[in-house]
Amino acid sequence: MRLHRSALLHPVAVLALLTVAATSARAQVAPRDSLISRGDRTIWHEHHPSEREWGYAQAIVIGNTIHMSGTIGGGATMEEQLRQIYRRIERGLARHGARMEHIVRETVFTKDVQALAAANAVRKTAYAGHTPAASWVQVTRLLAEQALVEIEVTAVLPAAASSGR
Repeated sequence: MRLHRSALLHPVAVLALLTVAATSARAQVAPRDSLISRGDRTIWHEHHPSEREWGYAQAIVIGNTIHMSGTIGGGATMEEQLRQIYRRIERGLARHGARMEHIVRETVFTKDVQALAAANAVRKTAYAGHTPAASWVQVTRLLAEQALVEIEVTAVLPAAASSGR
């Protein structure tokens, strides 16, 4: 990190910059998340501002079934957004002991079905030959304006894997 010469004269400014840098690095390595057990389910929160604003959880696990909320990604193109979405889904599933091959249902909401079809190689790579039941729906708008696509999935862990959690 490069500090401006004037910041070196103000210890409080230096401390503030270091705190921001440390917080950013920590968020990239291990996002603040929590698992809350409520009866027969476990609720996963990432503590993203939109969770509080819109009142949702990243995932709900009931028994050996994982229901993940719609996931969006950054990037200017459909391909970039899909790559990030599938990486986020993969990380979310791993948090619960699952992998992409455990996905049984995928619902894709997109602003542009043609761009989604053109970027389907990204999806095929993410699933590596696995073929879940799927629906693709074209919509006029997604909640995040910059989002071109949003994907929600349901995964089912094998009985032996879910009993070990």
